[in-house]
Amino acid sequence: MMKFIASTLDAAKAKAHRALGEKTVIISVRNLPSGDVEVTASDKPSPAAPTPAPKASFAGAARDAVDEGPFKMGAGARLSDSIEAKFSADALSRLSSKLSGGKSSRGINMSDVTVRAMAEILAPHGIGESLLAALVDGARKSDIDEDLYRLETGFRETFVFAPMVFSPTSPIMLVGPTGAGKTSTAAKLAAAAQANGSKATMITADVGRAGAIDQIKAYGEALHAEYFITESPLDVAQILRSHKPQGAVVFDTPGVSPFDSADIAALRSYREAANAEPVLVLPASGDADEYVDWAMAFKEIGVRRCILTKFDATKRVGAGLRAAFEGELALAHFSETPFISEGLLTATPEFLARRLIASRPGPISR
Repeated sequence: MMKFIASTLDAAKAKAHRALGEKTVIISVRNLPSGDVEVTASDKPSPAAPTPAPKASFAGAARDAVDEGPFKMGAGARLSDSIEAKFSADALSRLSSKLSGGKSSRGINMSDVTVRAMAEILAPHGIGESLLAALVDGARKSDIDEDLYRLETGFRETFVFAPMVFSPTSPIMLVGPTGAGKTSTAAKLAAAAQANGSKATMITADVGRAGAIDQIKAYGEALHAEYFITESPLDVAQILRSHKPQGAVVFDTPGVSPFDSADIAALRSYREAANAEPVLVLPASGDADEYVDWAMAFKEIGVRRCILTKFDATKRVGAGLRAAFEGELALAHFSETPFISEGLLTATPEFLARRLIASRPGPISR
């Protein structure tokens, strides 16, 4: 069931019919203290969450060994060892050439054994010269001369780690490109709030994407969370004014282009209507230069933190990290599973260090 709020009963019913189609069934009508009308509607007797598909054997999906944590390599990580080895060697060779001199090298000496060991781990992930230099600088502060601890120190010194704190007065508005995983991230945030004993309210403006309404319905029903469909910033303001949600408020927005002035204007309007913090959602892997452009553009509408998703579907995670670094965005959470029940991971330098070492491209011993 979904709830729709409007100033009149007919307007609320019209919203329900636009969202749910011809099979819309009005379950209940409630007059709110604000004078608005709340309609609860459904297009089926008992909407339910889809049955999850079996887990894939992506690197990072298996969790059956404590000593390997979430980074045990599955069969999917061993498809082309020779190709992976060549990619790793080529990436390091190119990076070594770039860092042998020039302003961007920041004084990195690739003949230094420690620096080269760091570069061998990081370069294949496509993190870029500036982030590599920053991580190497930070790693020098490690008290323990070992790859894992150096990486942990490097990430701790380079990034700000700032997980979400839920408050009904500070809604979280997820923004980003189509396919980044915003809707599933919204459900995971709601699940995390409930796991901490808080209520959760989900709001979505992503009504144009095929299957989006069914997806939010399934998540809302599975989590027993209240969820609302919005068509405009006015709807968002009306929902928050009339519903007065308690606990976490998570607002999912459509995928937009940060280079389209109309899209950005719409996001600004939604942010102002909800008085929300916009948080960028990006996949961990992709076109690094494009991601940096997105991070810079979304920063202009007030984004200060990001959530990196799809760690389970890739080995190389440098694109998302580089975007966060160059966009000066704090890391809030990571997602390494498509399953809502397993939630989001709090972003930590320990996770990143283990993840990059465990998924190091190259030959895998058997």
